[in-house]
Amino acid sequence: MYLFFVRAFNDIDHLTPIVWKMSQDNYPVGVYCLDPEYDIQNDYRLKFLKNIGIKVDFLYNSFDEKLGILHRILRDLMLKSYAIHRRLETKTGSFYAALLITQRQFLRRMGWYLYKFMRYKFYNTNWAKHILEQSGAKVLCFDWIRPRQFVVNQLLMAADDMSIPALALPHGVYVYTNDFITIESRPLQTFEKLNRYDHVIVQNELYKQTMAKFGLDSRKILIMGSARYCSEWMEQNKKILPRKIRSNAASAAKLKVVFMTTKARYRIHIERMIKTFEMLSRFEGIEVLIKPHTRTTKEAALYENVPLSDASDVSSVELCEWADIVMVIGSSIIIEPLIQGKPVLYLKYLHENTTQYEDFGACWIIHSEDELQKALSLLLVSKLNVPYSEENVNRFLSDIVYGGPQKRDVLQDYEQFIVNCAAN
Repeated sequence: MYLFFVRAFNDIDHLTPIVWKMSQDNYPVGVYCLDPEYDIQNDYRLKFLKNIGIKVDFLYNSFDEKLGILHRILRDLMLKSYAIHRRLETKTGSFYAALLITQRQFLRRMGWYLYKFMRYKFYNTNWAKHILEQSGAKVLCFDWIRPRQFVVNQLLMAADDMSIPALALPHGVYVYTNDFITIESRPLQTFEKLNRYDHVIVQNELYKQTMAKFGLDSRKILIMGSARYCSEWMEQNKKILPRKIRSNAASAAKLKVVFMTTKARYRIHIERMIKTFEMLSRFEGIEVLIKPHTRTTKEAALYENVPLSDASDVSSVELCEWADIVMVIGSSIIIEPLIQGKPVLYLKYLHENTTQYEDFGACWIIHSEDELQKALSLLLVSKLNVPYSEENVNRFLSDIVYGGPQKRDVLQDYEQFIVNCAAN
């Protein structure tokens, strides 16, 4: 069996197309979640894989025959703690809000401590070897996860002992061209520990150079394009995507705009961004939805009093379909509207980094709030009023989706490489 290990929204986004492709071609695949806190029951991509007959489960629910009754009791208690925590998260505005917050914190902390104990007590290299033996593992496919996280180290040690290849596949698309992209004034991360994998796959030359520069053996790195953004998967993804936006007459009469923000630590000018929100709320003739980065409580606080409609619960794909115009700061989500042929405004004045798409001239580069207002005024007249060329867009997409100027069958290449790793 070809084993795929997932943990969060991003890596599921990029690994699902490969799992789907291999299943379509009748290769035995299994998907196991490493993060006991993740809600695998309500992830639409994992539900899709289950519905077509692929094994999808928490790794800790499977291959536990030798771990005994104590493990089963603790595991069930851990998973139950996280499940109740998620249910309580949906209950907002209650009179007992403070009590709910305390309950959620307690349940999450209890789940974590139970997991931490079980990692120490049960999840060792022998357990990992049992998994690989029982599953008939041919290749282990992770994302760019560090070995110290969850039980990755145990699985890598077992794979090494059993001469089973371990691969690190993309969990995102890297678009920055400068080195120090966060407020910590150091590289986002170094990559020495990814040398534990036999091969590390990236989408294009930019990230290969970045990984090699910061510690990864360049001989281990292969460029294979983006499984997430190749046309074959994008067509399939549209069929399974849950829809939440409802059209209305008032909305149809306006220019529909989506603003995709970026995490504040990525050298964002917070005050300028908030001023831009306020300007957009007053701009006549447009309807603006904002998709914030709200992974932490501190980050979420930035958007509490924003005078724009929050679309946090709507998928970025659906938002790009709905929008006439998409605005970005520094994010790979720009790929989605560019593929859909939507005008993209890159608000360069809101951050200090540089990006690959500005190097390619594949978007409308906005240097000030005044320029943004002028751009929106032109787009209100015609959505074709963009100063960048289709040729530049295509060059950027070719580089980042296909790994170079020549189009390739991305999913077929991923599949063939993984199968060849098993054969060799």
